[in-house]
Amino acid sequence: GIGSSSFADYCRRVEGLPLTDDQKIQLGEWLDSIYEKIENEVGIFTDVEGTGLYEIQSKLNHSCDPNVQIAFESGDNELSVKALRDIEAGEELCISYLSSCQLESSRHSRRKFLLENYLFECECRKCTAQCNDPD
Repeated sequence: GIGSSSFADYCRRVEGLPLTDDQKIQLGEWLDSIYEKIENEVGIFTDVEGTGLYEIQSKLNHSCDPNVQIAFESGDNELSVKALRDIEAGEELCISYLSSCQLESSRHSRRKFLLENYLFECECRKCTAQCNDPD
């Protein structure tokens, strides 16, 4: 399993700030440039602090609109699954295999990354809803 990095947590927090549209664009470009620099140094999995085999997390599928996220809140190897929103009874629990910045990219970009790196074509609700969006 893979846990989110401190930088990914930071990105999620700053993206929630009350900003003008221009400031949001500047912030997005700045965050993208940092991810690009990190990727150039360590590869595409910039949100990885480490790896491990976690039985429950291994059963969670991907969604571009996840309802849970993985966290290592205690700073050790204890994995937590945290709800990102209210979850209906019987609803599948899904994490995202993408970084928070990638989740904001176009459907085409998200699906291309998932196909190249995880070998599947995403058919989640978000991708399905955006099927007519321009690439």
